[in-house]
Formats: sequence, C-alpha cells, structure tokens
Amino acid sequence: MLARTAARLKDMAQLDDPTPLFWLGSYTADAGGSGDGISALRQEETGTLKPLSHSQVESPSFLANHPALPVIYAALEASGQVEALARRGEAGLVPLGRPLEAGDSVCHLTVTPDGSTLIASCYGDGRVLLFPLAANGAFAGEGVVAPTSNDPYGDPLAARAAELENTDFGDDPFAELALRKAVDDAAVDRPSRAHASLVLPDGRFATTDLGHDTVRIWRRSGTRPILSQEVVLPFGVGPRHLVSHPSGHVHVVTEYSNEVFTLGRGDDGAWRVLSSLRATADSLEDGDSASEISVAASREQLHVSIRGTNRVSTLSIGGDGSAVRAISDVESGGVGPRHHVESGRFLHVANQLSNEVSSFVLDSRGIPSKLLGSVEAGSPTCLVRAL
Repeated sequence: MLARTAARLKDMAQLDDPTPLFWLGSYTADAGGSGDGISALRQEETGTLKPLSHSQVESPSFLANHPALPVIYAALEASGQVEALARRGEAGLVPLGRPLEAGDSVCHLTVTPDGSTLIASCYGDGRVLLFPLAANGAFAGEGVVAPTSNDPYGDPLAARAAELENTDFGDDPFAELALRKAVDDAAVDRPSRAHASLVLPDGRFATTDLGHDTVRIWRRSGTRPILSQEVVLPFGVGPRHLVSHPSGHVHVVTEYSNEVFTLGRGDDGAWRVLSSLRATADSLEDGDSASEISVAASREQLHVSIRGTNRVSTLSIGGDGSAVRAISDVESGGVGPRHHVESGRFLHVANQLSNEVSSFVLDSRGIPSKLLGSVEAGSPTCLVRAL
C-alpha cells in the first residue's frame, strides 16, 4: 500500500514538472548499434530534449522504473541479462548488484505496482521470468521461469498427423501422398516469442507471445507464475505490446498485421477479444511493422508507432473505453520509430534507425501535429520518464 501511494504521489508531481528527466535505452556495439548505453535527457520547457550524461551499459534495449524508488531496470538484450541500477545525483546511474541471467534476447520489463517483482519477456526463446525484488529495489533472487506454453495453432496440425497415421488408404497411394503433403505443408515450426507484459487491475498479469499469436493471463503465487487463460488471436498477426485503459479494457498492438485488438472481461471473468481494427488512419504498405502502443494522459487517445512508413498514428477512444478509431497519421520525425512516450503536452519518439529522438507538440485532439526538433542519439530503443 505504501509503495502504491508513493507511486501515485510521484505521478502527480511529474505532471507538474515542466522539465522532467528521461532515461533513454539503446543498442550498443555488442548488438551492432551505435548507442552509449543509458542516456539521461532533460526535457526543456520548449518541449525538446537535451542530453546530460551517459551510463555505460551493454545494449539496454528496454527500461522500466521501480514504482517507488529511484531505481531503474535494464534488459541487456544482447547478453540475455537484466540489471538493476540506482540513481545517483541528478542524472547518474550505478549498478545495484550484479546482472542476472534472463533468456535469449530479453526485450521487455515490467515492475509490479507493489515493487516486489520484475517481469522479463524474452523474444529469442519465449521465456517469461519473474525476479523477486528486495526492499531497496535490488534483486532478491534468480528469476523463476513461467511454464512452457504450446502454440495453440499446433493442435490442428497434430490432429492432421493423427489422421494420416490412422487412415486406411487401401490401394490408392495418391490419396496418402496428397494427405501427407498437406500435413507437411501445414507443419510450420513456430517458436514462442515472448515480447511484453502488463499487470492487470486484479493483480494477475498478461504477456504477449508474438510467435504464437497469443495473449496469456497469469496469476502469481509469490514469484511463481501460474497460467490462468490464453486469448488466441488470428493466425499470423504477431501481438507485440499492450496497454491497459482505466475502463478495464486492454489494447494490444500487433507487429505483423499492424492492428489494435481490444480485450475485455466477460461476466464469467474470462478475457476475450471485443474488437480489432487497423492501427493507421491511412492504408498500410509492405514492410510496415508496428512497434509501440501507449494510452494518452487524457485517456482519450492511443498512440501507435509504425516502422516502415515511419508514422505515429493517433486513435481515439470512446464509449465504454472499448470503441477505438484511427483518426490521424503523422511522420515520426525519423526512421524506425521503435518507442515513444508522452510528457504533458509533448510526445517524444525514439527513431532507432536514424539515431535520433524527435519531439512533438500534441494538439487538442491528442495528435502530434508539430515537430519541435530532434536530438541525436545512437540507436535509441526505449524512453522512460525518470522517477
């Protein structure tokens, strides 16, 4: 309860801060990037960002704040580790203990609201881990790995294989060859690709599996994750990141199909897909790949970053929080918009491939309508507001 109260007070203070500090994650040389580790950037009153300092960390591609302490957690994607760092002075960071092993290409982190657990998602091997945290924010133990989940689209393939083994083809060898070819053509090995997590209002948490087109709902027994439910999305959409709305709905952006799926709970308490729509106001093009989704502070808009055509799309939220409609696309200010964050009346976009963070003014509709400028930053991948 104390941690939640402290977090709310800090959120209120942040809204009144005209010059907040941000931490910027990046890909460094070990992952083929040009970043400087974790950079500290100060938002100026004009809305643009000013670099302050760098902390040498190897490819911290995703960052997450502790909800009540000046501690930040980094996903060291290239080495497959997670690290805790404590803030020192205005913009310094120092390691808070040693990094811990997570999994292949760890790419996303979430800290539970009570500050007791760090949830890590690993793209390379599909692992989801829960790390216990101590009172000072340091790791209190190794990560606990969630049980392995199968591809829900693998079951029909197994049924076809069973059909092949149990069918008597008699004297018709061509029928057997045709069925065997159909099974072989369908038997695509789809590895699990865990990509993000989100703590739900009831204390459970959701994770996306981009490889299995599934959102999984977990409950916790201490730091032991137990699977509660699977919400299966259409084949091949690739769920990537997800956000919750105060209405209780969850919005999921898909990397491959560039859609926003809205999930809600029924009277039976089970989660289900309520709607889906294209994430952009204008048409998609080959190579488009959605990356990040966020809920505006007004709770009336979603913002989605689209790589390929390098756009930030704005979607309005209406009704009971489940009615979503794309209303605008604007250029992201660079190439490869990997991540973005809203700050008051400004939106900052990390354009990974053009090595810059671009800052926009949000108009009355929540649309990033005016580009204020960009600051140079090597391979930027994640931007979070410092506590």
